[in-house]
Formats: sequence, structure tokens, C-alpha cells
Amino acid sequence: MVLQIPSIVHKINSPGDIDPRDVHEGVLGVLGLPAGHTRDVMLGSVLTGLLLRGPKIAEVEAAVRAATCLDRDGWEYCLPPVGVRLVGYTGSGKKTFKTFNLSSAAAFVAATGGAHIAKLGSRSASSKTGSRDFMELVGAACDAVPHDEMVGIAAECGFGFFSIEHRVPKFDSRYGGRFHAVHALSLAFPALLSPVVCSSYVYGLSHPAVDVSAQLLSRLGLADVTVINSSTDAAMHVDELLPGATVRTSRIRDGRADPSLCRDVSLAAAAMSGDLCSIAQRPDPHLNVAAAVSVLAGHGSSAARNAVALNAALLMVAGRAAPNLQAGLASAQSIMRTDAALGTLRRFVRLTGGSPHTVEALLPTPRHVGTSARMSRTAEISC
Repeated sequence: MVLQIPSIVHKINSPGDIDPRDVHEGVLGVLGLPAGHTRDVMLGSVLTGLLLRGPKIAEVEAAVRAATCLDRDGWEYCLPPVGVRLVGYTGSGKKTFKTFNLSSAAAFVAATGGAHIAKLGSRSASSKTGSRDFMELVGAACDAVPHDEMVGIAAECGFGFFSIEHRVPKFDSRYGGRFHAVHALSLAFPALLSPVVCSSYVYGLSHPAVDVSAQLLSRLGLADVTVINSSTDAAMHVDELLPGATVRTSRIRDGRADPSLCRDVSLAAAAMSGDLCSIAQRPDPHLNVAAAVSVLAGHGSSAARNAVALNAALLMVAGRAAPNLQAGLASAQSIMRTDAALGTLRRFVRLTGGSPHTVEALLPTPRHVGTSARMSRTAEISC
């Protein structure tokens, strides 16, 4: 049997613009090929090629619409209570420098500071622990909580977790587990999978094209979206804000760019000293989660607390819990001088019907402080 090769596979190599309709039909054509090596290779070539061609917004938008249309008809959305401003928070993943669960820690700090965070996540594909892994390891029973009930939990304690893994089963059967580096869909796809309506979104991107990503998400219906990225060199990109690194921020609200926030984030990051080893991924999943829990308890290095505070401050601005980044940063740093954010985590675990004892087991006890410190230093030395 001779395969009908979608024309996009050939057009992707041309220097000229590709009609978005051809991109849309071409991506659907590739996704419609029989399962196997040929489809996987073609999908990888097309998605990587679309990223390397600019990326060009119209082309990537067409690819994203094609990828979501396989499952979108079955989507349902939950509404937050009146007066609750949810911030949808997720990232592209596939970062080239692995950290402990910075984003999850930042979300709990922001929730403690008055924001309402809808953490959108999944299991890790390339790191020790994704956000869903984090929730399980701290003892939260998120899988047993329907989305409408999780919205209520978010309204009550400021944090809710929403798995996005089952939003695109048809697409995921063709895509899941096959990509370990950013590509065209990374610019927008995960941020569009929220099962709850959010007033604003913060999206981390492991690629420098934050302006393209923000414009793309705005065109795809997100009225208030902020996209962030950090790098220390041309090859190392993460989907979080890192103190001392080159940070990129792009915010679009109601179709208009907000350069003031971008400037504030850059100034704040530049004013903080960076220490990659203090935020580096730990050797195993439990140590990785324990590092984040330690920060929530008011421990950890000052560099690790600063990294969490910077991301939390941005969330507080997006959630209107802080009037500007400087105020959000002051609030986050004050919270992390105590164990208040740990209290928010404990409350969340309890509200999901999970086991609060699991969180306690992740905290270092006086008897094991020395051992814990040695293990942490070993992890940092490997960095």
C-alpha cells in the first residue's frame, strides 16, 4: 500500500510562507496516517520545521487549531464562583535545565498571598516530577476530585490542580511520549487545555519566542496572557523565571501588549543573584518534591527562595493580589520567611481528601537535618 504523503511534508522545506489552510489540512493529514514510524517521523519533521521557520504566527496557529480540533468538540468547562479571579498556570515543559518543582512551589506561595491559582499539569515526560507527580507525592488525592469540586477548593484555599492529560485523548494517542524537545505546538497547546475558565494565564515556555507565543495565545482566545522564559546561554532554556538569568516576558491584555510588566520582571531578575545549583533537579522524585516543600516551610537556600518568590510575584500580579511586581515580590519573600505557604499546601491536601501525613514525611526532622543537607549538597555538586 502506497501512503498518500501530505503536501505539508514537502512545503515545510520551502522558504516562502505556507497558506495556513495548507498547514491545517497538512497537520490533520499527518495525524491521520496509520500509526507507526512513518507518521511519527513526519509529525516530528512538520512540528519542528514550523518552529524553525520563524516561527510564523499564522502557520503555527493553523497547526495548533488542527491539533485541538480532534478533541475540542468534547470539551466542557467549569466556571469559578462570582468574584474569584482564577489564574491558569502551566508550562511547555521540555526545558534543557531541569529544576525542582519551582512552579508548583510558586503557585502555593501566590495562593498564600491572596491569588487564586488553577495549576494545569500532567505527569513528567522528561523531568523527575511533573506537577501531577508532585501532587501525588505530597499526598493530595486530586484524581478523586471532579473539576467542579476542584474549582471550589481553589476558591477556598487559593489553589486547585487540574490535570490536562485526558483533555486530548485522540491527539495524545498520536503524540504522547514521542517528543522531548520544544516544537511549534509548544508555543501554545498546553495553555489551551484548561478545563476551567480563567481570567488570566501565565504560561512558561522553554523557548525564547515569548512574543510570538503571547500573540498566538491572544489570537486563540486568551484575553490576558503572560508568557515567560529564562536562559543562561543559547542552549539552556527553562519555562520559569530564574534570578540572575536572561528573562523574557510578554504580556498581552485585550489585544494590547503590557511592556511595563516585562520591564519590571527583567529588573527584578537582574537584581537577584543566580545560583542554578540551588534550584537544580534532585536525584530522585521524593528529594525533588522535598526540595520544594522545604522552601514552602521557610527553609532552603536564599537563592531557591528568591526563584520561587519571583515566579510567585508574577502570579500575584496576574491574579490582582498585588498591584505590581515589586509589591508581589515583597509579599512572596515575607511569606517564605514563615511556613505560611506550607500551611496552604497542607490545607489543599486535606480539602482533596488526601493524606496530610505525607507532607510531614517530606519535611526534614532535627534527627535527619545533617543527612538531608548532605544529600542536597550532593545534588548541587552534580550540577
